[in-house]
Amino acid sequence: MLALPIALGLLIALLTLLALLLEGEKPVARVAVPAVAPRPEAPAAGPRLEPRADSGRDGDEFALDPGLSKEETAPLRSELGRIAAAYPARYGVVVFDPSTGESVGMDADATFLAASLNKLPVLMALYRSAASGEVDLQDKITMQASDVQAYGTGVLYTYPVGYTLTLRECAELLIKESDNTAWKMLDRYLGRDYIRAELYRVGARSTEYWIPNTTTPNDVLLMLKKISDPSYTTPDLSAEMLDVMTNTAFEDRLPQPLPEGTRVSHKIGSYGTTFSDAGLVFPQGSRDVEDAYFIVVMASETGEFTARAAMREMSLSTYRSMTGREDPAGDRASDF
Repeated sequence: MLALPIALGLLIALLTLLALLLEGEKPVARVAVPAVAPRPEAPAAGPRLEPRADSGRDGDEFALDPGLSKEETAPLRSELGRIAAAYPARYGVVVFDPSTGESVGMDADATFLAASLNKLPVLMALYRSAASGEVDLQDKITMQASDVQAYGTGVLYTYPVGYTLTLRECAELLIKESDNTAWKMLDRYLGRDYIRAELYRVGARSTEYWIPNTTTPNDVLLMLKKISDPSYTTPDLSAEMLDVMTNTAFEDRLPQPLPEGTRVSHKIGSYGTTFSDAGLVFPQGSRDVEDAYFIVVMASETGEFTARAAMREMSLSTYRSMTGREDPAGDRASDF
């Protein structure tokens, strides 16, 4: 008679213990998932150059005027294609000038492994939720054992489990150090359904967040546009995101060949044979997003050295096209 109650009690105890063990693995969504329309089918798919002699005049301020005209898109597209041919790989590239609305693309709807570009949707969704009042960036988040990602980039994995920091501090590590543990913490905090829904809501519907972790240059461009748009969050929060993306631990791709005084707010990605860099470039002397331009370069089926060299050349060629400034000394990007 006693066997059945004892067996039942043991079963309940085991189920309770199992639930406790699995609790840390469950996503803890702290914000409501936004409603989105049904998802449509995805479309088919060296050393720094010295500042130029004309780029450091006292008191000069620079603006993108007249910017990238329609007539200039063909020469830039041709130059980007020449660089791609010089460094064999599969490329997806998009350049966009918000001052004229002109863009130059090269397989910009092709699908690539996102790698750490998947941290941009997390940053975007976190700050959007802060703007809507769903979270406070000064709220605390605590590192759980299941958050620790002891691989790739970042520093948080060296900290003890239970380490606590603010959401703002976690976001800074997410971008500046491309910290994988910070990504896991914020992914858990927001919930993947929220991040995915926010991507779809803003139109980045060719991106598969986390699994299989793929995106397209055009989707990354859309993310950058939202991050830099004050109306998407607030002027202060947008400026804060761009600041977090500036002077990161990884400045050897798009920013590297540009003149001193050029600001680049960007995010890199690297995994296997795929390498990327994407951001806003504020030419020397410019201060506002209206004076910046967007550039996304993704390369796959190649090595890091080749991809990095191609990104540098594409970055410098785009800068010259956007600003109209040629190197009077005749330095060539191909000398990297």
